[in-house]
Amino acid sequence: MPRIDSGISREFTDLIAPHRALLRGLAHKLCRNGGVEPEDLMQDTLERALVHFELLRGWSEGTRRAWLCTTLQRRFLDHCRRQRTESHEGPTLELLQAPVLVREPRQWHPWERVSEEELHQAISCLRSPLREAFELHTAGMRYKDIAKRLGTTPGTVGFWLHQARLELRSLLRPLATERAEELAA
Repeated sequence: MPRIDSGISREFTDLIAPHRALLRGLAHKLCRNGGVEPEDLMQDTLERALVHFELLRGWSEGTRRAWLCTTLQRRFLDHCRRQRTESHEGPTLELLQAPVLVREPRQWHPWERVSEEELHQAISCLRSPLREAFELHTAGMRYKDIAKRLGTTPGTVGFWLHQARLELRSLLRPLATERAEELAA
């Protein structure tokens, strides 16, 4: 945990102080059946709050309280899941002591044998809206942004992308299958 200066430390303490009793009570309530220590849960929550201090600083007391309580509950669930995984899988893994298995040689999918140049050629053969939507999507744009740029709806963009993938498969499958057969021979 990085060190923080005393000014920020004091401000953080003042920011959290009104919620400390509520958080402590909630932590004790959640941890009443054992397994997770309430103080550990409080510490995790306060650590998370410190990481998000700038965000918390700009919120109202109510929003801050809701965020802190939600974070505490989620940290509690994380602890419970971790303990359940460790208790269920830990002994099984220790008892198993299975020998190391040698993997079978990797099976290549036919489409993995298509070069990037051939893929770009196939993309250029797509019809106009399909090609444009596919290129924008592969550039990282979301459906909504593609729809705005192309003047259509996100649903239409999804349909165009589906159609583009189908057409690319039909264009590239013969080439990929031929390559796979050549390498198998």
